Amino acid sequence: MDRTLAKDLAVVILCGGQGTRMGSADKHKVCFDIGGVPAINRTVGMFRDLGVGKIVVVVGALAGQVMRTVRSEFPGVIFARQRPQRGTGHAALVGVWRLRRAGHAGPALLTMGDKVIEPSVIEALAARFARGGCDMVFVTGPKAGTSGGAGRVVSGRGGVPLRVVERRDIQRLKIMARLDSLLGQSRRRSMSAESILKAGRRHIPDRAKLVTALGPVGRLVDAGADVPAAKLRRLLGAHPGTMEIGGTRLTAAQVERRSRTVNLSVYLARSELLRRLLPKIKADNAQGEYYLTDLVQLAAEDARGWKLEQQTVRRWTDVMAFNSPDELLRIRDVLRRRKGAAPAVAKAPAAKLDPRQYRPASEWLAIFDRWPPALRRTFARIYGPDDALLRGRRAVFLSAIRLFISRFGRDRRAVVLRAPGRLNLMGRHVDHRGGAVNVIAIDRDVVFVAAPRDDDRVRLASSEVTRFPDREFVISELLGSMPWDDWLGYVNSEAVRDILRGSRGDWSNYVKAAFLRLQHRCERQRLVGMDAAVAGDVPMAAGLSSSSAMVVASAEAAVAFNNLDLTPSEFVDFCGEGEWFVGSRGGAADHAAIRLGRRGSVAHIVFFPFRVEGTCPMPPDCRVLIANSGQSAHKSASARDSFNERVACYELGFMLFKDRLPRYAHLLEHLRDVNARRLGCSVADIYRMLLKVPETISRRGLVGMLSARHRERVDRILSSHRPPETYALRGVLMFGVAECERSRLAPDVLRSGDLAAFGRMMNVSHDGDRVCRYTRGKTGRWRRSAYAYDAGDAAVAARCDDLAGGDDGRVRAAGLHMQPGGYRCSTYRIDRMVDVALAAPGVYGAQLAGAGLGGCIMVLARPGAMGKLERSLREQYYEPAGVEPDMHVCRPVEGSGLIRV
Repeated sequence: MDRTLAKDLAVVILCGGQGTRMGSADKHKVCFDIGGVPAINRTVGMFRDLGVGKIVVVVGALAGQVMRTVRSEFPGVIFARQRPQRGTGHAALVGVWRLRRAGHAGPALLTMGDKVIEPSVIEALAARFARGGCDMVFVTGPKAGTSGGAGRVVSGRGGVPLRVVERRDIQRLKIMARLDSLLGQSRRRSMSAESILKAGRRHIPDRAKLVTALGPVGRLVDAGADVPAAKLRRLLGAHPGTMEIGGTRLTAAQVERRSRTVNLSVYLARSELLRRLLPKIKADNAQGEYYLTDLVQLAAEDARGWKLEQQTVRRWTDVMAFNSPDELLRIRDVLRRRKGAAPAVAKAPAAKLDPRQYRPASEWLAIFDRWPPALRRTFARIYGPDDALLRGRRAVFLSAIRLFISRFGRDRRAVVLRAPGRLNLMGRHVDHRGGAVNVIAIDRDVVFVAAPRDDDRVRLASSEVTRFPDREFVISELLGSMPWDDWLGYVNSEAVRDILRGSRGDWSNYVKAAFLRLQHRCERQRLVGMDAAVAGDVPMAAGLSSSSAMVVASAEAAVAFNNLDLTPSEFVDFCGEGEWFVGSRGGAADHAAIRLGRRGSVAHIVFFPFRVEGTCPMPPDCRVLIANSGQSAHKSASARDSFNERVACYELGFMLFKDRLPRYAHLLEHLRDVNARRLGCSVADIYRMLLKVPETISRRGLVGMLSARHRERVDRILSSHRPPETYALRGVLMFGVAECERSRLAPDVLRSGDLAAFGRMMNVSHDGDRVCRYTRGKTGRWRRSAYAYDAGDAAVAARCDDLAGGDDGRVRAAGLHMQPGGYRCSTYRIDRMVDVALAAPGVYGAQLAGAGLGGCIMVLARPGAMGKLERSLREQYYEPAGVEPDMHVCRPVEGSGLIRV
């Protein structure tokens, strides 16, 4: 840059806002590292290298952190504090006035602290400013290929800039036009707040942002009032849905057509222009803030006739900015490539794979075709020595390998991996409450044959193409405005809801869940994607965790291809949290079983903190039959509402429990802590404590009853589902407290070999999910009767009386682990299957498998009873229901992993 201009130039860098889309409450956006250097220091350093001596940094949120960061490298920088933070226009005014107090009268360059600007752009901007005798030049980029959120530059004749229109204001124009149209089509005297919101949600889904965008209308809507039509027309103004630019009124569509470039927020102007026009910026926009972009319109319309031009860059990489973590990752990748260094994840991680696991697909096909002793030993270690079982497993793997070759080529080097289904023998619905699970991985698998890519694209092909069509996605494109520190904030965001609305139930969502959660964890590395062929035989929507197996298999591939170093605990947690992406709010029990299963054993896994407390052998004198009801347990919208409502009952009921029992609150971190051992009390005392929680309560009553400190958390919980008429708090809490006790006792009961006792616990556990009971009459016909656990005051008090009495049978029946509670996630068909199974000879116990609302049951029985049990289910359930029999005696197998030969 010209030395004379550099000497006369001052720079104002705006760092007032915190950058909430980064999701960090304690780290300012401009302090995030780019190539090991904080973003703000990179910008300051670039201007120093160009010879600029006078630099003002405007600070606001987390001001001390920003100032310390800059002063650590550039002690001569001047700071100006913005109080309060009222937008970029206000911040620029603060910075310019600070320059004036410092005696600066020359030109000033204004930009943001989250920019990464090529020095050549600043040099070209300064040359144009000096050469053209301009009063202001600002940097723009081509509209195509630039961030959709950038302000549109509307130009007049000769390309003279007239105005920069922010995206939110374009959305506001569309909403105003829609409201005007609705008023014109209707003769109604008023519009309800909900009708107004509905008209705007297409353009701004977030309610708070929509209310802000509506301005005066929004304030009425926020109050929940009906807006009289006459008042609404008055508030919309004489020309709703248009804005005046250069003497012409334009609609939102016309603004888009008239704009060829977008604003990149780098301005170079004479101090006189800035001091005259910055104070004239107003906050009459969708955000209610002072936009620096309004400076363009003010300069174009001012009577002084300022000469105004734009300097358009050719490449988006010349001026980059970040508002969210994925955009920051994108910038980091660009700079790495610019330096000639390898990308954060390239071909190197694949080269680190064990050559016994990473081979050309044609070689895998030859190995599985030959079935050499080494491969058979590997399979026997995973599944056991049964030849018929091994042949069936081999066929699934071969189908995946052949599919990979047909879709992605014979010579691609790939891994072969598997993730089994799972069965939770005891500990249903409590892993996310801190309870334990007692799980086995079963001999049904999801199989991936996958090869790493050089980019972050994921391509998927399934052996069942009619049910699961080919899918493709790009990780960085899905991240959107993902908060940096808050995965829950991301999965609850409107961006994710929009993604799921368009792909509800799609099989690729479970692959996305794993990759996105791991990318969120790896803030300094962009994950590479994969090409994968998928086959498997874990029944879908059957309660055997086919979806969780898909998540685990995807995570296994992502970890292998990106050389990620995760502990087993981290892996399981990330898989469990990743599945929140699809909308459910379960725990990580399924993923723990799938990853950590051991052949022939039951794993006892506890949570918060996660640990495998041990395994116990599956008793030899029993078998586990899985029987599929044929009733799909799809995670549809209504099913998710039901699941999430039960979780809400847990959380809301536990809050009330602690609020009403303050003397125990310090001992109660999770629901599993509600037990006599932890609280130093009797089981009868536990029942008396549960009486403090209402049996049922309405949403309104619940919100009014909980203390104000819970308000934000309550709002988040209630937003996860459609509200029922009442919440059955006590019954759900009773189930959870009792199921935690059953899951704790399960390993000791199995080790003792008392299968009858274990069967009784299975039956009680299923009663907690029951919706009906079937009994067989003398004629052989099954009759259905309603079933509901009694959680009323009198029934709970009766348990206390039973415990105080001297009758051993009543005392045992009143034990905490013998209480079903009322979780109610079964169905009529599931309950019939369970009751048919329990009537068969040689059966110890039967219960729902999985989360419920359909799927499978599991039956524990003597080995010699399997034939009669299967016949009973076939004749008394499958044939009357018109459902194809689907039964399977399962074996505990090894957990997920890559195949190595």
